Amino acid sequence: MTAHIDGFIARLRAALRGLPESEIEDILREIRSHITELSEAEGSDVAEAIRSLGDPVDLAMTYRAENAMLQAECSGSPLVILQGLRHASRTRVGRSTATLLYVIGYATVISVWREAVHELFVSAGVGAAPSASREIRGWWLVPVLVIAGLAIKYAVDRIAKWWLRRVRRSMPSSAP
Repeated sequence: MTAHIDGFIARLRAALRGLPESEIEDILREIRSHITELSEAEGSDVAEAIRSLGDPVDLAMTYRAENAMLQAECSGSPLVILQGLRHASRTRVGRSTATLLYVIGYATVISVWREAVHELFVSAGVGAAPSASREIRGWWLVPVLVIAGLAIKYAVDRIAKWWLRRVRRSMPSSAP
């Protein structure tokens, strides 16, 4: 009886490798108690309770995805948010779409900031533009572009976190 549980737990632990040890222990404790409850409540044997949980690798993937999305919701790092977005969808098309939209948002931010740096040099006279365009463009454009880039970055991150929260809440609970 315990050999079945121990084997399932060992496979699950191996599949959860990379998560914080305290989180792995919490997950394993939860799974053990769930197996015990299932086998006692329904009068079924432990093997049937374990089968009802499914493959431990699939179960671990669900926990990993939920963990990545939760970290992304709390993070300000674009790489962590991007990784959370990639875990948010089970389909290749969904992952690709989320990743592409996020990357396009950040490419826009980089383009706006690149233009701010370019304008800084043009206004300083490096690679001087014709004098008529120098009157229209000027130093005032640099802070506007920097602020616009920050606003776009903020909006892209907020939308990504909103979408992650929405997806995570719509997912069936990873707790069996």
